Amino acid sequence: MADETDYYTTLDVPRDVDADTLRLAYRRLAWRYHPDVAGPDGLDRMREINAAYQALSDPARRKDYDASLQETRPHVERARPRPQAERVGTQVSREGPFMRLLRVNWLDTSPVVAAASAAGGGLWALGQLDGQVAVLSSRDGGVVRKLTFGDSAAAGALQALRLSPQGRIAVAWGFGLGTRVWSVGDGRTLWNAGMNAPTGAMDAVAYDSPEYVRIAAPDAPIALSSDDPFRWAEDGRKATAVYTRPLGGQIGAAWVNPLRCVETGHLGMLREPPDENWRTHGRALSLDGRSLLTFSTGRVATLGRANTLRIWDLERRNLRGAQEPRAVGQVSETAGMIQNPIAVTPDLQWVAASLLGRQVRLFDLRNRRQRNVEIGRIQPDTRLALSADGAWLAVATGTRLQVFDTERGGQRQEWKAGSDVTALAFAATGGAATLAFGLRSGLAELWRA
Repeated sequence: MADETDYYTTLDVPRDVDADTLRLAYRRLAWRYHPDVAGPDGLDRMREINAAYQALSDPARRKDYDASLQETRPHVERARPRPQAERVGTQVSREGPFMRLLRVNWLDTSPVVAAASAAGGGLWALGQLDGQVAVLSSRDGGVVRKLTFGDSAAAGALQALRLSPQGRIAVAWGFGLGTRVWSVGDGRTLWNAGMNAPTGAMDAVAYDSPEYVRIAAPDAPIALSSDDPFRWAEDGRKATAVYTRPLGGQIGAAWVNPLRCVETGHLGMLREPPDENWRTHGRALSLDGRSLLTFSTGRVATLGRANTLRIWDLERRNLRGAQEPRAVGQVSETAGMIQNPIAVTPDLQWVAASLLGRQVRLFDLRNRRQRNVEIGRIQPDTRLALSADGAWLAVATGTRLQVFDTERGGQRQEWKAGSDVTALAFAATGGAATLAFGLRSGLAELWRA
């Protein structure tokens, strides 16, 4: 037993986890490492996840497993306290163009899992796994506002975080937390709902004036999202519903009647009937909310089962003057070729994706351009981030972080962190590229080129 993988570590849950939280953790990981999304490299990880869940979800087997842990690892405590050594930040192992701007060490030890910028990189928001959100100034690290989900935060897990362009509004969502929108100025909740989906299956952007949010979500009744987010994602897998909700005044028809982007196997002039097994894995909105990226799997003409990246123009209007989203660029490859992780520039000009787990390919879907970046083998837990102009690609796997030049090729800088990198993001706008990354230990750092 001493050499075996710890089931609790595999599912990333504490030893006193309850059945509901355990089930959510399993589903979250299963969605992420499904072979359709992670490719063949996800198979071994899925076997580990399944074995861990089967052992811990059965009360009798879990009791026996916990007893065996105490026999073979009596020093392991139920709460798994993190050693102080994990609060070490990063060290540069190879010099490069990025210099450290700020180290944030005043957060608690909950992992930093999300980061977002605003005001040209002058403001950053850092979100921790337990639902805490801190908005800070990149000048001195001073706290602008702390935001919370309220009493429900203790039972939830934050997934994603966004700031409006000027940083006046923050929106975040996660398992057990739902979706919440705050006014950063005074910390008020402007709107909240129970909607949340598996990682990557929904996205949202916020606007300063007028104040509203736009949400890209599975095309299924929103009521399902709070009861069973995985069923919501599954039932809505064939299309994306794009909702627009004002944060003040009267709620308009755009909230009640969302725009719909329906996935098909159409490729060029060829037409194929809809694939009943089509599944949308990921959705990303552009910073201005006018475009949508979808990553999906389904039957495509001439290719058979394929992975497809598709850009949608959400502002397109038909002959009657009504908004009618239309795909304006796409690429399809045989299933398994294009894989997670996926990263995008804020305007969706460039999309970076793993290609067979061996390199990263950048796609300009509108102009049919591509770039290849050789980064070595890509693991299922690798994270990617693209700078606003697509010139820099950040790659994090475990405690290793690298930055590559996508135009000239080659690695330009490398870091070694004191704990796993759990969040990675470039500033959405601004001049010099600014990179933020958060660690499992609760530390975060900003680096600027």
